Amino acid sequence: MRNMKIRGFPGAKVRLTDLGWLIKVRLTKELVLWPDQAVPLVGYMAWPNEAEMRARWLDAHRCHDQAAINAVAKKLKIIQQHWARVADIVHLHHDLARGSHQPRRGGPSVGKAIALIDAKARSKGTGAAKLWDIWKRYKDAAHLITAAVLVSAEAQTRNRKEPFGIRLHQFQPYRMALLMPELVISVALAIEKYGLEFVTHSTAEPLFDPQSLWRIPADINVAPISLPVRKITIGDVVVLNARRAGNRGLAN
Repeated sequence: MRNMKIRGFPGAKVRLTDLGWLIKVRLTKELVLWPDQAVPLVGYMAWPNEAEMRARWLDAHRCHDQAAINAVAKKLKIIQQHWARVADIVHLHHDLARGSHQPRRGGPSVGKAIALIDAKARSKGTGAAKLWDIWKRYKDAAHLITAAVLVSAEAQTRNRKEPFGIRLHQFQPYRMALLMPELVISVALAIEKYGLEFVTHSTAEPLFDPQSLWRIPADINVAPISLPVRKITIGDVVVLNARRAGNRGLAN
């Protein structure tokens, strides 16, 4: 079992209630209020199994070396594209589970989520083989990644209703983790719980690997926020029903 090395938030347990205020203030003021939590959080999300890259990221911030920070941050452009795929996989797995879809076929699985993305998407990097590769690379930080992507989506939704006066690139998921680590972690806590506890009938295994997942420290001092449930469309059900056993891609 692996636990992230991130300091807990000081004071009373953080319970986030006014999300609108928090999102607007942090984004418009670009306030990194909790660097001790935010910087390592991004490191685990971007390089879950690359200790050397995480160390470079942390060292650059400790030394306030902006050139080094920028050099490492450039790698986040493609990494964030991969994060979007990881978030899709996790959220679709959750949607299938909460909607009780295909119980006779073993219930939700990463393979079914990937099949749906592959069938519906048209952009580069959404083929089944590529999606399996991305999942393998980032699955040990999938709860953190999915949370940051969801917070980014929520921020963009609120911005459309009441514009914040900031540019689109400022809604990137890694910025959500830097500016609002307590919110990202609160959502990630609920996803971590789901991914470790929900077990399918077909595999008797949870979504996340209990041994390799980067777990959020028990003393992080943040209350969880539940993951929203979305309805699976009729088209999605058709895709899953047409999916033949034995033709589900390679998990490894």
